[in-house]
Amino acid sequence: MTVYYESTILRAGEEAQDMVDGGVVILYADPIPDALESVSVVHSPATKPEREVRVGDIFRLGDAEVELTAVGERAHENLHTLGHLVVYLNPDESTALLPGAVHGTGTVSLPAAGAKLSLSGGRT
Repeated sequence: MTVYYESTILRAGEEAQDMVDGGVVILYADPIPDALESVSVVHSPATKPEREVRVGDIFRLGDAEVELTAVGERAHENLHTLGHLVVYLNPDESTALLPGAVHGTGTVSLPAAGAKLSLSGGRT
């Protein structure tokens, strides 16, 4: 699997744990709008993504892996321009896919500062 996006976690907002516990990870690159700081995992990308986000890709957050099962039409654009991605973990089939979001299968824990985040091509 080829890694096409890498970043380092800087901090997590005070409500980010509640979001992760509820199955949603909100990622935002620094600098982040004040209104989103409390619910987001703030990170510092090494570079822009080298390609578009695709179904089957692997999202890694620390030691956890999530396989992407759906990708919204604006997810890549948001990741590329803002470092912003919303990951819904194990959503119900009835959960609508928002344009800037992705759905994935797996579990994650709230990452500590310094943890790595990456996206890579799917399993082959």
